[in-house]
Amino acid sequence: MKPMTPLAVLVLLASPAFAETWRCEVPYDEVNGGGRVTIEDDRLVFVSNWPHRDPETLKCTKSGLTSECMSADLATNRNGGASVFAKLFSIVWEKDGGPPTVITTRQLSAIFHAHENGYATAEAFPSIGYRFPVTDCKAD
Repeated sequence: MKPMTPLAVLVLLASPAFAETWRCEVPYDEVNGGGRVTIEDDRLVFVSNWPHRDPETLKCTKSGLTSECMSADLATNRNGGASVFAKLFSIVWEKDGGPPTVITTRQLSAIFHAHENGYATAEAFPSIGYRFPVTDCKAD
């Protein structure tokens, strides 16, 4: 095992302190209804201003200046098949570590039929993609 210098130990212990939480506003649009988004290294929470929409919590993976955040729902249908709906948010961070100015979203969905010991794809729908701005970001 390689010995560590005291400075290296301090950097390793301090690194979580560099992770920031950003809280941003999402202006109103016809897709999202506007609201707020909280962005962390490992999760994103979108809260719409529309009262009928529950907050969305997505698990994120950050690599360099890009975070990919995903949520998915799987439901069985009446014929023993299943349907899946997935949402992927892509975030590109500013080079200085600042928050993004826009978030790109893709929504995927597919229907599966029961097939032998598993499922077979019955129909895959075209991905819906859109971008929405984020403004007034503040670090916590």
